[in-house]
Amino acid sequence: MSIATQEALRSRVLDAYQILDTLPEAMYDDITAIASAICNMPISLISLVDDKRQFFKSHHGIDLTGTPIEYSVCYHAIMSDADFFAVNDLRIDERFRNNPLVTQAPNLVSYYGVPLSNDQGISFGTLCVLSNNEVLLLGEEQKEALKKLSRQVVYLLELRKKNLLLESYQQLVDTYAADIEDFAYTAAHDLRSPLRSITSFLKLIESGRPEEWSEKEMKYFKFVFDNVGRMDALIVALLNFAKSDKDLEDVESINLEDFVPEIFNSLCKEELVNAPKLIHNTLPTIEKSKLALTLIFSNLIENALKYQKPNVVPEVSIQYSQTLDQHVFDVSDNGIGIEESHFETILKPFRRLHAQSEFAGTGLGLATVKKHIDRLKGTITVRSQKDIGTTFTIAFPK
Repeated sequence: MSIATQEALRSRVLDAYQILDTLPEAMYDDITAIASAICNMPISLISLVDDKRQFFKSHHGIDLTGTPIEYSVCYHAIMSDADFFAVNDLRIDERFRNNPLVTQAPNLVSYYGVPLSNDQGISFGTLCVLSNNEVLLLGEEQKEALKKLSRQVVYLLELRKKNLLLESYQQLVDTYAADIEDFAYTAAHDLRSPLRSITSFLKLIESGRPEEWSEKEMKYFKFVFDNVGRMDALIVALLNFAKSDKDLEDVESINLEDFVPEIFNSLCKEELVNAPKLIHNTLPTIEKSKLALTLIFSNLIENALKYQKPNVVPEVSIQYSQTLDQHVFDVSDNGIGIEESHFETILKPFRRLHAQSEFAGTGLGLATVKKHIDRLKGTITVRSQKDIGTTFTIAFPK
C-alpha cells in the first residue's frame, strides 16, 4: 500500500473520531499518567498522526500539544507495521539524532510506542512513553502493560465515534419527528373544516323528520354521527399533541387554586349519577405557559375520570409539594388501575389498553402530557394498583 493511500486512510479514520484539536479529557490523561507510572518513564503521549502533523490528545510530563510530522517518532512507529516500536537511544539512531526534539529541549532519549489501530488494521497514532536526558529501558511486563493500555485508548475512541453517530441519528430523528408533527398539525387543522361541514349536514338531516325513519336507519345514522364525533375528538387530540414550541412560548402567572377546579368542572359530565369529587391541598400560583398547563392537567384529570369503576364515586386528588427548584404534583384517582407492565406503553402516542367499546379515547392524552412535560424539562412517573387506583407524579422546574 502506497504512503499516500495510508495517509488518506489514516485521515479518514481520524475524521470519523472528530478528535483532532479537541480539549484535554480526564479519561485520556488518566491513561498517559498510568503509562508513565507503570513504565517508570517521565513522559507519556497519546499521539494522533495525520498527513501533516501529530496531535497529542494527552501529554503527560511535557507541555507540547503537537509537532510537525517531520519531528514525529510516532509516524515511524505506525509505518513500521510492528506491534511495538522501540528506540533505546534516539541520539544515536540515524533517523532521529538530528530531530530538534532530541537535540534541544525536551531532549528526548528513549522512545517506546504501541501503534493505535482500528478493526480494519489502519494505524492512526500511538500510545508512547519517552525519557529525556538518559536512556531508560522497558521490561517485558511493562511492554505488555503498554499494549493493554493502548487497547483502552482505541476503545475510548471507538466509543466516541459511536456516540457521535448516535447524536447524528438523534438529530435526524428529531428532525423527522418535527416534520411529522408539522404534517400532523397541518393535516388535522385542514380536516376540521370539512368535518364541521359533515357534522352540520348530519344535524340538518337529524332536524328533519327522524320520526319517519326505520329503526335500522336510525341505527345507521347514529353510527355515522358517533364516528364523526370520534374523528373530531382525534383531530383535536392531534392538534393538541402537535402544538409547536412557539405556541407554548407565552408565559403568565397562573393561580392553580382556581385554574385546576375550572378544568375539573369543565370535564365533569352533568349526567353522571355519582358526581366526581376533586380533592386538593393548597395549590400555588406559578409562572408557566397556560396552554401547556391546560393540556397537562386536562388530560390527566380526564384520564382519572374516564377509567373509573362502576357504581363508585370518582375521586380525583391533586396534591402539591415542592423541592428547592421544582414544582411536584401527584394526580391520583380511585379507578381501575394499570398493570406495571403497561407503565411505559401508556405514555406513547396511540397506545391504548382498552377497546373503544370499554373506554372511548384517542390514545393521545397521556402522550400529550408526556410531550409537554418534556418541553418544560420535567418528568412524569406512574404508580398504580389494579382495582385501587393510579397516581401520576409530574415535576418541572420552578
